[in-house]
Parts: sequence; C-alpha cells; structure tokens
Amino acid sequence: MMLIGNIKDQTFGKVTSSSLFFFFSSTYGITSPSSAVFDSIVMYLTNTDFYYGDTLKSFKLNAYPLQDRIKLNNGYLYNKSNFNYSPNSVGSAEFYPRPGTDSSYVKMRLNQSYGLSIFNTLKNNDVATQENFLNFFKGLALVPSSDNNAMMRFKMNSTYEVQINKSTKEKVSNTVRLYYHTTSQNGTELLKYTLDLKPSSTYSYNKIGYDFSGSELANLTPKTPIPSQNLGNKTYLMAGIGVFTKVEVPYLKSLKNLYQNYKVIDATLSLSPVAGYYSNNFYNPDALYYYWGDKLNHIVGSYSQSDGSSEITASLSSASEFQNEHSYDFSFKTYVNTILSESADSNYNTLIYPSSYTDVLSGKVVFGDQKNKTNPAKLKVYMLGY
Repeated sequence: MMLIGNIKDQTFGKVTSSSLFFFFSSTYGITSPSSAVFDSIVMYLTNTDFYYGDTLKSFKLNAYPLQDRIKLNNGYLYNKSNFNYSPNSVGSAEFYPRPGTDSSYVKMRLNQSYGLSIFNTLKNNDVATQENFLNFFKGLALVPSSDNNAMMRFKMNSTYEVQINKSTKEKVSNTVRLYYHTTSQNGTELLKYTLDLKPSSTYSYNKIGYDFSGSELANLTPKTPIPSQNLGNKTYLMAGIGVFTKVEVPYLKSLKNLYQNYKVIDATLSLSPVAGYYSNNFYNPDALYYYWGDKLNHIVGSYSQSDGSSEITASLSSASEFQNEHSYDFSFKTYVNTILSESADSNYNTLIYPSSYTDVLSGKVVFGDQKNKTNPAKLKVYMLGY
C-alpha cells in the first residue's frame, strides 16, 4: 500500500507521507535490442480506494530517484526509516482525486532522459538480475507537494483495465511502464512493446512525518506523555504517527477492600469520542486494538481470546441516535483480575492503538477521560462478594 499526501488540522497538526520503493521486472531485457527504439516512460498509480482531506483541490506529487538502496532493518522497514533521494524530480502529476471510480488511476509521465537511461541499460545487456539492476536504478520516492491538503492511498497490487486514450485500453497496476518499438522485417510496420517495472512490496515503505506546532498536541514529544487533565480532559489516538492512548486505573486495588472474598464476574471500559471530534470526515477507526503495557509504554502482551487464538478488538458502537452514547467497549475482566491479584503496585497499564500502526487513514479519535463533561470514560466492574 502506498500512502501519499499531507493533512493539516488544529487537532493533530500536519502529517506528511511519502512512498519509497524499488522496482523489479519479470525480465531484464529488450525485445530485438539491435533495432529497438525508446518511446516514453510512464508511471501508473491505481485504485485510489480511500482518501482523507480536500479532494476538491488538485493533488500534486513528484517522483525522485533514490540515491540509497532500501535495506531492511532486522527484516523490517519503519515509517521513520531514512533513505536519501535526489533533489531533482524526474516526473510530476497533478490531478483531482476521484476515489472508487473508473478514472481513479493516475498517469505520471516521467522524464525522457530518465526513461532512456533505463532503456539503454536494458538494451545493452548491462544487467541480467534484480541485484545488478539495483546498482543502476535504486527506485523512486513519490513525494506530495507541500500545498496539498489530502492523503491518498494506492493499493500495491491492484490491476484493472483503463482507457489510456481514445482508442486504447490497457491493463495497468502500480507500475513504471517503458514503451518502445521495433520495425517489422519488411520495414513497413512498427511493432510496439512495453516493459513493466513493478514496485516491490517487500522493499517499500511509507515515510511518515508530523509537526504538532500550533496544534492541540504542541507539547507532545516521544518521551513526554501528556496527562489527559492537561489536554482539557481528552486523550488522543492517531494511526501512523505513534499517537496512542494509555489507560491507568490507580484506585483499582481498593476494590479488594470491599469484601473478604470476591469474584470478578465481568468488567468493561467504555471510551467515547468527544463531541465535536466525531464525524464521518474525522474517520474514527472501526476497531481498536489494546495491549498490556509497562511503565515505559512498551507493549508486553496482547488481550487475546480465552483460547489465545486471536487478539481482542473493541469496535465503535453507534447504534444509538445520540452521539454521546457512541463508544468503544473494551473487555477489561482480565486486566482487573491481574491488577487485583498483584501484591505490590502494578507495573501494567493498557495501551490502545488503531487497527494499523502504519496507515494514517485507518483513523484517529479523541476520547474523553473520566472527568470529561460531555463524554466521560467509564469503567464498569461486576463483582460477587461474600
């Protein structure tokens, strides 16, 4: 999945995402190389299935050649991974986003000189493998214009047929396509060919940055959590940039003093989106994951089904017509039992994340804490005492 764009608002500030990748081909050769002639090079981006922001304004992006090879860090790439790219663009596109329509693909013509360089490298048999190809062409970075105010998502492996021009349809996917031709043996007919270079799904990532300046989270830093009481009794969560909600219940152990013997029947934590931060355009996540965290906010375990088969999620309940009754309900019985069974002060808290760590468009939400006037957090514990 490619995620490209900028979004800005008073709540979370500015978030920017660029997509970096190297590409590969099923073949590293040109048909009839001695007579082949280069025509053009185009990049297609397909299936803009989801977006956030202002799509009434034109969306601009630029392509830059990578200067560094993308390398995995212990088998992974992260949204803060850093690989340099050239300051000189080799292509640009400007379009009006039309997600979910037949015209939702983007056609970006790349510079002739860039395409000719790739073509000649293949034509002269200078490369025969992916590894050799990467010595010459390390990939591309797709970077949004700074004046965009929308985020677009492009599926990596989607393919469908589009109308390239009035007379031609082609199957396209997220690909860099070289067009070239040769002449037939009798010299009377042009034979047209294409060669596709596809982005690697393994060696690709979305480089996501943020700037909280002037926003409600202006004082938030990676090592300095902000208590909800300092944020107007609100807590924040946004995918892609590492903003999550931590829940602590410091008085929970006092429940043991109510009865000599007890049994926890059930426990539910309900968190509601705060009025004014809840709308279809705000993209509250459909589901949230929650995890056991330690005092350093590291994930140490997940909330799982009783048989351990899968993680438990909390979905947004919106059946009521009243917005203040919409909530995410987290099963908290295991947490309550664990805290009550400890003899010392607890080392555990609960960390709440969106369904995707890396996809900004998987949602954001602002919760009320227990003292929020319109949408307070609620912990309901059902106990049997005897």
